[in-house]
Amino acid sequence: MPWARAISVALGGRSKIGHIMGIVTPPAATDDKFESWRSSDNQVMTWIFNSMEPEVYEIFAYSEIAKELWDSIKEHYGNQNNISRVFELQQEVCQTKQLPTQSFNEHLGLIKKRWDELKQYHPKAATVDEYVIREEQDKLFMLLASVRPEYEDAKRQILMTTPLPSFATVCNIIQREETRRRVMNPVISS
Repeated sequence: MPWARAISVALGGRSKIGHIMGIVTPPAATDDKFESWRSSDNQVMTWIFNSMEPEVYEIFAYSEIAKELWDSIKEHYGNQNNISRVFELQQEVCQTKQLPTQSFNEHLGLIKKRWDELKQYHPKAATVDEYVIREEQDKLFMLLASVRPEYEDAKRQILMTTPLPSFATVCNIIQREETRRRVMNPVISS
């Protein structure tokens, strides 16, 4: 996410963001403007390639145009709907405490970095329905963060489900797991 943001800002600063956003489309190969477009598009691809680690570059080296390259990178790395990462970030924010050796500005910088990343994965809700879904997810995340460590497998399965199950379903899953543990380990629960 930070890499994509840096590239977007750099391309925007050079009036080239349209190449990766699909706004600047290639003209026909017979069009007089084609060579100019190709030169500009190749320049965008070069900037993106130069910002990559060599082993990452090799994965995407044969993309034909900047938009295709950007979409491939986004598909490969940009999982914006990464619910597990949203959950992890929310836990980190809730658990972050200012250290005795840390200035307030250092502490604020650390927590703001997490808020900013969270905002990238979890942008503002555009509709009331989206807001209600987000609110349900947040309750679910708080619940999952609060249960005992022995439910890690159940938490992992829940967070890997797309879309996330409802709050009531998650409660049922955890209750069933608790019952299963009690039946399978009667000595421990006594």
